[in-house]
Amino acid sequence: DVAPHPLTQRNTEKGLLVERAAHRLPTSIGRCCQSCHLVMSFRRLSRLAAPVSAGAVLLARAAAPPPELAECSCDVRRQGVSSGMHIELQKLRPREEQLRRKWEEDEAGFHKLPPRAWPPVQPKPEELPALQEAAAAADAPPQAQFDLATCLTFNNLDPVDGLRRYRELAKSGAGSLRQDAAVAVATVLLEGIGRDLEEESTAEGVSLLQEVAAAGHAQALYEVGVLHYLGSVPQLLAEDYGRAYACFEAAAAQQHMSANFMQAELLIEGMGVESDVAAAVPLLVAAAERGHRMARQYLRDFWDADAAQSGVAPGGSSMERARVFAQQLPQVPLGGSEHFAVFRGDGAQSSLAELLAEAASSDVVLLGECHDDPVAHHLEAFLLISLAAVRPEVVLSLEMFERDVQLVLDEYLAGAIREKDMLQDARPWTNYRSDYRPLVEFAKACRLPVVAANAPRRYVGAVGRRKEALREDFSAVEAWPQQVAPFLPPLPLPAPSQVYMQHLLADPEVLGTAVGRTDPELVAEAGGDLGREITARGSVGSPDLPEQSTTERRQGECPYLGVNGREGLLAPVLLWDATMALSIARALQARPEALVVHVCGYFHCEKRVGIAEMLSAYAPQPPSTLVVAIYPEAECHAFRPQHEGAADFVILTDASLPRSYDHSPHEE
Repeated sequence: DVAPHPLTQRNTEKGLLVERAAHRLPTSIGRCCQSCHLVMSFRRLSRLAAPVSAGAVLLARAAAPPPELAECSCDVRRQGVSSGMHIELQKLRPREEQLRRKWEEDEAGFHKLPPRAWPPVQPKPEELPALQEAAAAADAPPQAQFDLATCLTFNNLDPVDGLRRYRELAKSGAGSLRQDAAVAVATVLLEGIGRDLEEESTAEGVSLLQEVAAAGHAQALYEVGVLHYLGSVPQLLAEDYGRAYACFEAAAAQQHMSANFMQAELLIEGMGVESDVAAAVPLLVAAAERGHRMARQYLRDFWDADAAQSGVAPGGSSMERARVFAQQLPQVPLGGSEHFAVFRGDGAQSSLAELLAEAASSDVVLLGECHDDPVAHHLEAFLLISLAAVRPEVVLSLEMFERDVQLVLDEYLAGAIREKDMLQDARPWTNYRSDYRPLVEFAKACRLPVVAANAPRRYVGAVGRRKEALREDFSAVEAWPQQVAPFLPPLPLPAPSQVYMQHLLADPEVLGTAVGRTDPELVAEAGGDLGREITARGSVGSPDLPEQSTTERRQGECPYLGVNGREGLLAPVLLWDATMALSIARALQARPEALVVHVCGYFHCEKRVGIAEMLSAYAPQPPSTLVVAIYPEAECHAFRPQHEGAADFVILTDASLPRSYDHSPHEE
């Protein structure tokens, strides 16, 4: 991952749009990682084999449009599919199933793509010796020099020498290769690859792009269009949507895939051209057929909106709406697949069918996950949609939102505010878009309540530093203003059971091996001789602790909230669990006939302690609670003794699959 080029900072939303248009970040505004923005919702995970890929299909049918599409002027899920767009989409219906299947299969190779969309040929670092030998030959064609320059430059092996070779080809080359070399020189200058950014270099890069674009070079036209669209170099090229559209249109006429997408996007948005969504559909089709991932995503969303418009009555109940989505779910092997297996808590083989049958008759379903487990996120969405289709009232409850943002979340679900406003004010986790947005968007589409269940992180951090605060009444302590009371459980908190304490303080599987520390005071408070290292793991990562490796931190760590690990683990975890239990109990009190589906880290509910234990303290009548723990394992079909009794149902998932979110320091 590379820090964004300053030219992208002027307008992040536009920059992300252009990143999507080019598959990777376009050459005029810098490089990007493949993992951060191209993959939307479950689509980023659809390269996984069935039934995990079923979750990818599920989201396309069940969720609202991706965040970028949701903000466009023709949000089809809110405003409806126009007759012109319907006609264009109907032309594709005979091929829809075939196209969807092919696009799903194509996702398997996405990780093999180079980190940028241009140049078309991008040699890998290991190919350097062969390229050097080929370029040194007496009869070496100019293309050999170009490929060598590309390898040196865009793999950051020797970008200075790469730029020199590009310059030579731009001066002495002929035809399209000379133009390609000029665009490559402009790319290096505008991105500052291997050199500092300078006004003189930026001016030279823009001048080269304009010169080659005037000759009709598709990539140069596209890049000039990007600069006009972003307005990132206003002293050289003004922000001008009309000129941007003209450039994209000219490049699209030469079958430039990314230009096809950007021309369609401007038609959808009505930027620089009169809005015409119907005219955008063929452009999206052209880009999609050449492999453009986001064009495919748009078409899937348009197809789904078109189908939903006729399949779901505006006044339909939540269950009726959920049934429409559930009917379109792909066939999921309910007994498991190569990527997951379902067990009873005693280790007996089970199935999703058995799990759903018991869940449908429960009051509360606790889904305990490892926060970066892609299979778990697929299964959670499958379970939520399946349950919402059979229970008249379902409430989604999430650890990932805190109680003090409930109003913001409600405003978004009601359609009063935009998604980007909700994301700004609701403090979602960093992996919200990829992992939890599908659940919220499904709930929004089906008018299901969503509970922001967790304790505000600032209070958890404060309790971690001053755990005795949990023994005091809010009204009696200067440190706790009375306005805090609505966001936290009444004090004192319910006393944890011995099983809870043993689980928290003595279970090495819970406490992990990330960063060891010994806290004699906490051990003494817990009771018993637990003279072992206590480590900050699971949902209690601490920014005050030494930096950890990505591998260490992936073992279930929640990167979004830190407590001071040196001051104790018990009080913050008690506050977390009590707050989430209270949130669930109040949701049941407000809707006595509802089923509450709560998603949290597995630590908060496994062994029926934590939330499951504390529910009885807040609910007038103890609710019927089903606990499902989902663990990633290297061998997901072998039930391990350590999982016995962990939950009513234990789902083991394939730990070898790429994690849905990388908690590396540079991404936090």
